[in-house]
Amino acid sequence: MGKKSQRTQELGELGELTLRELASAAGGVRAVHSAIARRTFAAVKRGVGPAALPTQLMHDAIAAGTYASIAAACTGAAKAVGALTGGDPATVDDTSDDDPRPLPSHTTRGAQTIAVLHGLIGDDMERTARVLAYPMAIRVDGRPVPPQYRSLAAAFPTAGAHLVLFVHGLVETESAWRLGGRPTYGERLDSDAATTSIFLRYNTGRRIAANGVDLSDLLEQLVTAWPVRVHRITLVGHSMGGLVSRAAAHHATESGRRWVDLLSDVFTLGTPHLGAPLAHGVHVAAAAMALVPETRPFAHLLARRSAGVRDLIHGAITEEEGHARYADNFDVGAAADVSIPDRVRHHHASAIVTGNPRNPVGMFVGDGLVRTDSAIGRNTLRNIGLRPDDGLAINSAHHFTLLNDERVYEWMRCALVGRSAAVDAPGDVNS
Repeated sequence: MGKKSQRTQELGELGELTLRELASAAGGVRAVHSAIARRTFAAVKRGVGPAALPTQLMHDAIAAGTYASIAAACTGAAKAVGALTGGDPATVDDTSDDDPRPLPSHTTRGAQTIAVLHGLIGDDMERTARVLAYPMAIRVDGRPVPPQYRSLAAAFPTAGAHLVLFVHGLVETESAWRLGGRPTYGERLDSDAATTSIFLRYNTGRRIAANGVDLSDLLEQLVTAWPVRVHRITLVGHSMGGLVSRAAAHHATESGRRWVDLLSDVFTLGTPHLGAPLAHGVHVAAAAMALVPETRPFAHLLARRSAGVRDLIHGAITEEEGHARYADNFDVGAAADVSIPDRVRHHHASAIVTGNPRNPVGMFVGDGLVRTDSAIGRNTLRNIGLRPDDGLAINSAHHFTLLNDERVYEWMRCALVGRSAAVDAPGDVNS
C-alpha cells in the first residue's frame, strides 16, 4: 500500500472525525432544545391547562425526528467514509512516489488542523484513530524522522554534539516556532552557538506525563543513534511543552535513563507550571453548567476536553499528580510540586500584555493565557524551585510572542553561549 493510500486514509479520517463530531453536536443541540421546550410548555400549561398537551406532543415528535435524522445521516456518512478510506497503517509505504502530493500531516496547514483535533480530543483519538493519532516524532520539513543512525545522518548532515530539542505547546506543531515567518530560535542558535536543533511534534491531548515518558524514551534512543557523540542536551518548551520537558527529565531521573546526565539546560517559555486559569475556569464552568438542564449539554461538551487540557489545571507532570479526569464537579483535585533536577539549570520566560510591568491588568492576566506567577513557578502557596536569576520577563507581549521574539532569543543565546566553555562532556552514552 503506497503513499496515495495513506494520504486517502488521513483525509478520510479527518472527514470521519468531522462527521462524528457533527452527529454529536446534533445530539447536544437536541438536548438544549428539549430542555428549553419542556420549561416553555410547563409555563404554557399553567395558563391554558391540558389544552397545550397535543401541541407539545406534536412539537416533541417533529423535533425528535429532525435531530435523529441529522445525527443518523452524519453517523452513517462517517461510517461510509471510514469504510471507504480505512486500512491498515502498518502496510503503508511512506516512501512510495505514486502520488506526488504530500500527506496532510506533512503540510503546515494539514498538520495544524490535526494538531487542533489532538488538543481537543487527542486522548480519544489515541484509542480510536487509525493514522491521525501518530506518535511523538522528530520532524524535518513536516516528515517524521525515526531515531535510527541512517535516518538521522541523512536528516542532519551537519550533526553536532550539542542537541537543542524544541517542544511545542497545546494545539501547536513544530511550525509554531516560525511565528511571523522569521527564522526560528533553533536556526539562529545553530548558526550562533554551533548547536544542532531538533523539532518535535506530538499529540497534545494525551496526558502530559505520558508525553514526558515518550520524550524520555525518544531521547534515550536519539543519543545512542546520533551520528556523532552527544556531549550536551538542552530542552526548550513553549507552554505545555515546558511541562512535557520537565516530565521527561523527572521520568529519566526516576528511571535511571542515561540521557539525563547530558541535560544541562531547560528553557520554559510561558509555561503554566502552577496551572493555567483558562483550564481551571473551563473545569469550574462545566461543573456550573451541569446544574441546569438547559446548559447541561454544554457541560457534557466541555467534559469531553482532552486529558492534556485537564492536566493544565495544576500543571501536572506525573500520572499521580492532581489529574481531574473524574466526573466534573467544583473540586479541582490536588496539586503536587515536582522540583526540577538540582544539576540542571532551568531558565523560565514570562510575558505580560501591557507595556508597564506594574500595570494591574498585566499583573492579573499575564500573557493572556498564563499568569506570571505560574510561568515562574512560584506563588504564596506553591514553589517548584525555579531561581529568579534564571528568569526573563518581557512586556507588551502575549503568549505566542514567546515563540519567536528577539528579546527571548538574545536571552537564550547568552545563556547557552556563556555556559559553553564551562560545560564539559558529562560522558559518552553513544554505542
